[in-house]
Amino acid sequence: MEEEIKKAEVLTEAYPYIREYRDKVFVIKFGGSILRLPNVKENILRNVAFLEAVGIKTLLVCGGGPFITEEIEKRGKKPLFIDGLRVTDMETLQIVEDVLFAVRDDMVKHLIESLNVKAASLMPSEKFMTAKKVHYQKGQEIIDLGFVGQVAGVNADYINAKLEKEKVLVMAPLIYGKDNNLYNVNGDSVASGLAEGIKAEKLIFITDVLGVMRNPQNTDTLISILQVSEAEELIEKNIIKEGMIPKVKAGISSIRKGVKKVHIISGNISNSIVLEIFTEHGIGTEICS
Repeated sequence: MEEEIKKAEVLTEAYPYIREYRDKVFVIKFGGSILRLPNVKENILRNVAFLEAVGIKTLLVCGGGPFITEEIEKRGKKPLFIDGLRVTDMETLQIVEDVLFAVRDDMVKHLIESLNVKAASLMPSEKFMTAKKVHYQKGQEIIDLGFVGQVAGVNADYINAKLEKEKVLVMAPLIYGKDNNLYNVNGDSVASGLAEGIKAEKLIFITDVLGVMRNPQNTDTLISILQVSEAEELIEKNIIKEGMIPKVKAGISSIRKGVKKVHIISGNISNSIVLEIFTEHGIGTEICS
């Protein structure tokens, strides 16, 4: 009986959040590194299925950086990065396509066949977003990174119309430009661009750490609530650094452009999406205005 009472308490706590978020749109980004962890994919997708069951529409942006690097090496090429940006020539772009589309399609198949979710892929040819080539400058030098782009626009009407039919849409961060070239775009930037373009209720980054911490070596320093002004200060003081910077900066941009809340959570924690969204205290970092 005690176990049943606890379950009822959990449902009661979740109820007001379920009512609040029904018919809203969440954007969720997770990278390839998190998919290496045992059972993480299944756990994330079960949480997405829960969101769909309670009436929340979801855009999933899936990365695959480590898998891309492995495939490049398998094919006898050497991965090349400049300041964290993957140099993407035509051959590398084809590898990126092969890997990311396989990850995307595997997610959709699992959602439909195993979890009975109304899901579909968003194809680059649908032009739901547009990109433009990155002209990267280092000092006085302009470096050609190849087919590396940044978000230029979002077709919000198209995405919202498709979400009325398919409640979960899954995409890879590969986007066509107006020049009809396909560009490899940073996944965090794509997720924040989508969230901003459709004025999503929430933008959620799933990572391999708990969230934003004052001391990354000490989990007790996790920051549960982070205001935009404080986030900028922590970046300036080099407390937020390395791989967390793009996510926090993307979160700041999204908040300023109409997204209600941004969450950074760990994929290592079972049911982390549900715990963050449907409980009072959550389990990660929430960025707000």
